[in-house]
Amino acid sequence: MAPRLEIEFLRDDPSKIWVKACNEGFAGETEQYINAQWLQELAEQLSGFPKSNSDEVVFEVGEEDSTSGYCMLKFYCIDSVGHTAVLVSVSNDNLCIAKFTVQFEALSLDMFVASIKRAIEIGKGTSELKGIKAYTQNIWR
Repeated sequence: MAPRLEIEFLRDDPSKIWVKACNEGFAGETEQYINAQWLQELAEQLSGFPKSNSDEVVFEVGEEDSTSGYCMLKFYCIDSVGHTAVLVSVSNDNLCIAKFTVQFEALSLDMFVASIKRAIEIGKGTSELKGIKAYTQNIWR
């Protein structure tokens, strides 16, 4: 399993996202109905991330412990040098839960953000955060 985060978007009535993520040990996915503006706000908040080593961006859809599923993505810096990671917490409608952290290169985020914006513009698309490398430290936030 190559570590990654993937968000597939479909503008409809209502709009929908499918979030899939994995690191070398865990994987999870969820399907959520969303307001497309929420995804636009995520892209805007991630533009230029991180602005400082205390910068955090949280994207949350649904309610934890819900039978409708849940998605929380928390982008943050793991150290004072600016190395970045995303805490992924997803569940599906069967209450299967996956929660794990993966590290990624901040520069790969630019392509991810651009692909989210492109998907919103055309009404559909898949955005993959590439360049994620195996999370190697025991740091939990």
